[in-house]
Amino acid sequence: MTGLLARRSFTVRRSTALLGLSLLALTTAWSGATSWYILRKDDLAARLISRETSRQYAYEDRIAALRADVDRLASRALLDQDGVEARVGEIAMRQAELESRQSLVSAVAESLQSAGIGVSQANKNPLRQRMIKPEEPIRASGVTSFAPFASGKPTPAPETLPLRGADDRSAPWQSGEAEEPTPPAKRVAEALIQLDQSIERSSATQLATLREIDQSLGDTQKTLRSALAETGLDTDKLAAATPVPKGVGGPFVPVKLDASAGPFETTLSSLQPRIATVMRLRNLVEQLPLRRPMPGELDMSSNFGYRSDPFTRGLALHTGIDFRAEHGSQIRATAPGKVITAEYSGGYGNMVEIEHAGGVTTRYGHMSAILVSEGQMVTSGTVVGRVGSTGRSTGPHLHYETRIDGDPVDPSRFLRAGNKLAGQL
Repeated sequence: MTGLLARRSFTVRRSTALLGLSLLALTTAWSGATSWYILRKDDLAARLISRETSRQYAYEDRIAALRADVDRLASRALLDQDGVEARVGEIAMRQAELESRQSLVSAVAESLQSAGIGVSQANKNPLRQRMIKPEEPIRASGVTSFAPFASGKPTPAPETLPLRGADDRSAPWQSGEAEEPTPPAKRVAEALIQLDQSIERSSATQLATLREIDQSLGDTQKTLRSALAETGLDTDKLAAATPVPKGVGGPFVPVKLDASAGPFETTLSSLQPRIATVMRLRNLVEQLPLRRPMPGELDMSSNFGYRSDPFTRGLALHTGIDFRAEHGSQIRATAPGKVITAEYSGGYGNMVEIEHAGGVTTRYGHMSAILVSEGQMVTSGTVVGRVGSTGRSTGPHLHYETRIDGDPVDPSRFLRAGNKLAGQL
């Protein structure tokens, strides 16, 4: 029994004891950390969830801000588009008005030129621009792409392409960053501004053309009145008696112009009465015997008025002008009219009398031959006969008379008026 109950002793090394203590401390620390983790697990999860939620909200706010920016840009683009369409519509209306004005300017210039009234290059430039319609899309470049026309025979491309900077080695180095392109809206705005300036220039040119026509008409009116004053006639009375040209007509459609609308309308409105006056004076000039009865220089041998009669040597009234000329020279009508006499008539010899407008008549006497017949309509310059010495005459010459309502008047007054209008008749 004594041997069974004897105590057994164990000897533990120091290193083993330290290892055991270390394991015990590590186990205790692990147990504490695990306990702390278990206790703090819910709080950590809550923080992680809160952080992720904050990030999500931040991203959502950023996305919302970006959407707001996109919507704002889209709205601005729509506003810009509406503004461009409004500008295009306005320019289209102005251009239509410009073309309408140009048609009026062209009509005035053509009517004056057809009437023989000179206007210095009044319709030289038609001023037509390309019409822009409101529904037509606008190109930012202002032009349409096209393939260039080859000016000559095509040539092949060079075999080697030059390197950048090879042509100019002294040029400073530049980065490869491309220049920022001009926004399309800005290019469209610049194109519209250029078109607007072009319309303004065309409008100013039209107004200058009207003022030039007005100045030209004023000069023509002064010249016509000065020439007609030489005749000593009542031009207003004669103009009222001048017949209207035949072969014209149509419904009366007056041109409605508001003189207060602008300088163009004011100038065109003030131009109308001057055009009517010049037309009336021009028509009167065309009807009066202002041209020379024979071509070339006239050799006047006897004037109008009292003179010594070549046969009786007594005082007598010479009712015309004598022009010495070669036998057989052409005698021309000095104005349009109707032949009322074409026969031998006493002291006149072979004589032609032409009735013109306003009671004015002309007589051509001592002709060797009569080339028109009674009742024939003649125009200015029509050859009515040839110079002779028939009737009471001392040699070949033309006796030329001008009469108003049957009374003789000095033909030199009409010839002087014709000289003032040289080049216009």
